[in-house]
Amino acid sequence: MFASMRAELLVLRKWPAAWGLLALTPLLVLLSDYVAEWIFYLTLTPAYYSTEGTPAQNLQGLLPSQFNIIAVFQFTFAGTAPFIVLGAAMAGGDWGRGTITTALLQGPGRARTFAGQAAALIVAVTASVLATFAVAAAASSVIRLVEAKSVNPVAAAMPGVGVIAESVGAALLVAIAYGMVGLFLGTVFRSAAGAVAVALVWTLIVEGTLWDLALQLPRGLVRTITDLTLNASAVTVTGDFGTPGGGAGSQNYLIVRPVVAIATLLAYIAASLALALLVLRHRDAVTATKRRFRLRWRRRRRPAGSAGRTRPPRPEPAVTGVLASLRAELLIMRKRPAVWALVLVLPVDMLINSYGYAYVLYATANSGVSLGVNVPQVLSSLLPDQYLMTALNGGFGEFNEVNGVVVFMLLGALVGGSDWGLNTVRTALLQGPGRLRTFAGQGLALAGAVAVSVLLTFVLAAAASSIIALHQTGSLAPAGGQFPAFGDVAAALAAGLVLGLAYMAIGLSLGVWLRSAGAAIGAVLLWAVVAEPSIEYFAGQLHGIIVKLYQLLPDASTNALVNLDGTPSYYYGASQPQGHVAPPLAFLILGLYAAIFLVIPALVTRRRDIA
Repeated sequence: MFASMRAELLVLRKWPAAWGLLALTPLLVLLSDYVAEWIFYLTLTPAYYSTEGTPAQNLQGLLPSQFNIIAVFQFTFAGTAPFIVLGAAMAGGDWGRGTITTALLQGPGRARTFAGQAAALIVAVTASVLATFAVAAAASSVIRLVEAKSVNPVAAAMPGVGVIAESVGAALLVAIAYGMVGLFLGTVFRSAAGAVAVALVWTLIVEGTLWDLALQLPRGLVRTITDLTLNASAVTVTGDFGTPGGGAGSQNYLIVRPVVAIATLLAYIAASLALALLVLRHRDAVTATKRRFRLRWRRRRRPAGSAGRTRPPRPEPAVTGVLASLRAELLIMRKRPAVWALVLVLPVDMLINSYGYAYVLYATANSGVSLGVNVPQVLSSLLPDQYLMTALNGGFGEFNEVNGVVVFMLLGALVGGSDWGLNTVRTALLQGPGRLRTFAGQGLALAGAVAVSVLLTFVLAAAASSIIALHQTGSLAPAGGQFPAFGDVAAALAAGLVLGLAYMAIGLSLGVWLRSAGAAIGAVLLWAVVAEPSIEYFAGQLHGIIVKLYQLLPDASTNALVNLDGTPSYYYGASQPQGHVAPPLAFLILGLYAAIFLVIPALVTRRRDIA
């Protein structure tokens, strides 16, 4: 087992994507919770005191007395994505590349080989967790030194050793649980790309959706399912130490009891290890890639006399050039479950979050935790006249601090990185109609997938709004709820398409440039979880030349097009986001992003050595 663990650690040490995933959480706590909050503290003006608090109040969360709360708070919702992705990439990559065959045939045994892989993952995850707490402690200590004159000595003191140890233990339990689930997914799917796609959809979208629905439904099937999810237990074990800014004396809403949460996380770890080992012990070590190679080799060695007894092959249609590459790419994408998942996740997520969640708000208004809901506004957002606004905001907008358009980045990174990582691009470029034509076919196939996802999002929004209107008013077009004009529909569809194409092109460029789906997906996570939320956090406070620079980033144009038809406001007194970019300029900027980031991988594909 120890030999297998050392071998896995050696692989992780030489794997840039693993370093990126493990560094993501320490970077998140440094940039989002200390650097960004420190800048906010320095630039806070009296106009924001009533809503954001005074500088003295904001300083409390940046001092050493709360560093363990800030650090442990990272291991919920999107913060857990790096660990489940790392586990999925480790196991799925071994099966996809065929290296698992060598490891199992030459190793000490299947159970010991798997135990070594799991132990290596635990070591890597532990290093990331400890680095997160170390970064938080160091950053808070620096801030304490800089603000020595205005710091309360009590707030400047570090928590007790026992509290720090408990915080680290809670974070470790959560991170290891997500890592083991990822290891199980990679073993089951036998593909890093498929396992990572499922892991991201579950972590970034499904768990957050279930959590929001459960807050409105104190009992029932949805609440029971949510209580059994990893995220519910993670929120409980990490939230028991207090809230950022409020300190250890503040209370979080714990959806399950701490004992139940710990038992659930341990059960996930045990079940993931047991099921993955069960699959590993009973699965043929010869991967599908080697089976196909052997089948082709046997066909080549078939005796000449047997050729006449075989059925002659059907003639293929004469399709050449870009169309041949397009057809081949569509055939490959059609057989990849991960691609289907990423294409369908946006419309399904929009349906659940925008219509399912809003309808639950409407049904439970002014009761439970839904106090202060603007009931007429909720109902109006569900009717046909606002379905374009609901589709754009619910599908492409921000949810749990992650924009929906990130799905298209993942799609581009997955397709582009997989071809280079598995070296299938070599065969395609050598046998295809030419490098640029081959890449053009791949780009058109991805554009088609984006178009299907965008169109399906708007179609489902229109259908859902029609059903709600029929149920609530008895008419498909009630008074004040008629469907939008054709021009508005065309503009909204164009906004969705240009958003999807721009972000898909960025993901495709990352996949081709990094030559790895795992590394590209890690870069996407770095942008979606760390960089983009930090930029969005300061968007409302930018002035002068900084605003001009912000307008050139995709974030500003994304906000402008997502809010093209308005923004839903479910609560009384909710503020509307202020856009920095006019819609025509947003279309132009995102169109340029799409063009530039399609040209970059085309040039790389044309000039890179594929030997």
